Amino acid sequence: TIERRRPGTAGAATAGEATAQPALELSSMDVRRAAGAAALGAFFSGLVYPRVYAVLDARWPGTTARAVCSKTAADIALLGTVGNSFSIGCRLRIGGEQLPEVLVALRDTMPAVLLNELRVWLPYNLLAFRLVPTPVRPATTSLVTLCWQVYISWTAHHHQARVA
Repeated sequence: TIERRRPGTAGAATAGEATAQPALELSSMDVRRAAGAAALGAFFSGLVYPRVYAVLDARWPGTTARAVCSKTAADIALLGTVGNSFSIGCRLRIGGEQLPEVLVALRDTMPAVLLNELRVWLPYNLLAFRLVPTPVRPATTSLVTLCWQVYISWTAHHHQARVA
């Protein structure tokens, strides 16, 4: 079976942004950033995640140790690097950073993001691909995604606040 979508990812991205903004001690809600987070969430939930998970499930069907480990490694290799870089970069651009500053921020933040990717998504994916029924997986993934979006938003904007 194929995991078709992660429902609520646009909402999770918006909620993540709304949660991260007070943690950054912003005086008021930045609607532009929240709208940008919603658009990113819609892009990932509508286009990226369904295709990535369809490919993973088609390439490594089932819940054998090999299939689970392969899907987990591929997910982290693709979404952990390209997906997180794209998300952080877009958030910084929406926040007004120019491309050279975005590239410096990615250079500075991505090592920690990748380490945290392994801490969060490695155990989650190993459990989800092995034990969580495919119809239930989008709901459990959305919960983890909500927490992850808070972290990604905080990471992007914390770096932006430090260099400002």
